[in-house]
This record gives sequence, structure tokens and C-alpha cells, in this order.
Amino acid sequence: METQFARGSMRDPRAGEMAFHEWHARWWQARVVELHTLRGDASSIKNHVLPHWADWEMRAITRMDVQSWIRGLVEEGVGASAIKRACNLLSSIMRAAVDDDVIAVSPCRNIDLPQIAIRPPQWFTLDQAQSIVDELPAPWRTMCLLGFYTGLRWGELTGLHRHRIDQRRSRLFVVEVNTKSGIKEYPKSSRSRREVPLPLNVLDALDRHIHPLDRDALVFTTVTKGRAGRRLDDGNWRRQTWWPAIENAHYFGTDGEQLPVPHYPPHSMRHTCASWLVQKGVALRGPAPPRPRELPDHPALRPPAAGRAQGSAGSLGAFGRPADLCSVDNSSCPLACVGCALRPTYRAS
Repeated sequence: METQFARGSMRDPRAGEMAFHEWHARWWQARVVELHTLRGDASSIKNHVLPHWADWEMRAITRMDVQSWIRGLVEEGVGASAIKRACNLLSSIMRAAVDDDVIAVSPCRNIDLPQIAIRPPQWFTLDQAQSIVDELPAPWRTMCLLGFYTGLRWGELTGLHRHRIDQRRSRLFVVEVNTKSGIKEYPKSSRSRREVPLPLNVLDALDRHIHPLDRDALVFTTVTKGRAGRRLDDGNWRRQTWWPAIENAHYFGTDGEQLPVPHYPPHSMRHTCASWLVQKGVALRGPAPPRPRELPDHPALRPPAAGRAQGSAGSLGAFGRPADLCSVDNSSCPLACVGCALRPTYRAS
């Protein structure tokens, strides 16, 4: 038996006597993930995993123990998404223990999790989008025009550099993204690195915005006195810019009544772009996406200084809700949604 241990063909049963918190510390130090992922995982483990499992022996944890833990989290009122993340982390810890011969099998098998509530599609009509642009401070009108017309994600918008805009060809290239950890030299997935067409009204606004910028400068940065030129922070920008604009934005309904704009987050600009493309006849589902030069003209949303496009706003009024656009494994979407579209099986992208 000692020979088998030495050759690695037999697991030492005493290894399973290790306390969970000891194995967690070893597992945590060995992880190779993004910094912002570490922050979120650390919070989940601190709040939901370690309080329950810290003093358990690794070998003593059974599948039923894990299922009972999940039930306890549900009864405590923990959200379904938070429970799923905590369970995934526990499962990762246990898989690593199996790989390292600490335990024989993982107890995180066939665990029933609470269903995550499906969020309905969130998108703006042309009138709603125009009213938001009207309420935005001048520096942010161009950024939101770009968001509505191109469907770029927040990190792609705020990680855009001046030299990635091809003014001659009316294109921009998505390469860098802005994250809480800094500018990353690659976007969310390999499909996300892409070329995006620019409507003329957006290109004109961009031309004016980027004219004074250096070639390698970020296109959109902070403008607060004493802090200008810094990378934008998602939470700060929402709190200081987006939500105040949403609060003050109103549009006129079909009966002429003034209505508040729906309280949707900035990511809804991406969904809005997808919706407008569908309403203009672009098939986001199919064997191949349309090439950039084949994309139809967008509705004429303009900054307030350029005037409201009343005719275009009216022409969009006859369109209904957006179609069921894509699935998680769909590879034909020109927006490179990677599952973040308006399908009922919505997953945040």
C-alpha cells in the first residue's frame, strides 16, 4: 500500500480530514482569473460559502448536505443569482479537491437550484431615446448616440480609442474594453472583436468630439473639473449622468399624453439597437449576418443641437415589440450578442 501511495495510484484517505477553510485557502491562492472576477467571488464566498462550510471536514460533505445548504439560502431570502454563483464556487472548490486527491468524488452533483427570474426585454422607442439624449449633458450625447446606433457594450464604448475610428470608411473597430481593473486589450469574446458601421449623423457627432483628441486617447473620459481625462466608472456614470437624465426624460404617447421614460439601465441601448435593426428588416437570426455595407439606414436620432427628427419618430410608431432575436449559441448576430439579446432565455452579456 505504501508503494501505491508513492506511485500515486492510491489516494491517502487522511487527506479528506482537512478542514474546508484550509482547502479553500490553498484553492484561492492558486486561482488564475480576472481581478474583477476575484472581487465578486470573494464577496460570495465570504457571505454564503465560508459561514456554512468553514469548519467541515472535506470528506464529510455529502451531496445531500450541499442540497440542504441551498435550501437554507433560499429560506434566508438570498437571490437566485447569488445562490447560483455560490454553488458554482463551491463546485469549483470541490472539483479541485477531487483533482488533487483530497476527496474521491465531488458532492456538488445533480444539485437543484432555484430558478432565476426572467427579465423581459428592455429597449427604447425612438421618441424615448431622443428624450434621453435631450436631457444628457453635452459631453455624453455623442456617447449615447453611439450606444443607441451601434449596440456597443458599456466596456466597449468607454474603452474606445480615437485611432479605432475610421472616419474615411465610416467604421469603428472594437478591440479594447474598459473594466474595473483597467483597459483590457481584448473584448468579451473572440467574436466581439469586430468592425462596426457608423451612420452619418453619428459619424458627424464623433468627428466633432474627437477632433481635439490625441490619436491614442480614449474617446470618452471623465469631464469633472480636477478629474478630467480619467477612465469612466460604470457606477459613477450611472449615478451622476444616466439616472438623472432618465428621471427628467419624458415623451409623448400615442394619445398625446406626456409619459416618463422607462427606467432602463445603459445596457438597454444595446437592446434598443437590436430592436431597431429588426424593425428595419435586418434578420439577426439566420445562416449569415448582413455585411456592414448591407445594413439599412437607422432612424434619424440626433443630438438636440441638430434638431428633432419628427418624421422618423413617427415612422417607427407602427412597429411592435422586438422579435425573438437570438440564442446563447447563435453565431449569426451582427451585434455579436453572445447570448445577450432579447430572447426569453435572457442571460446578461
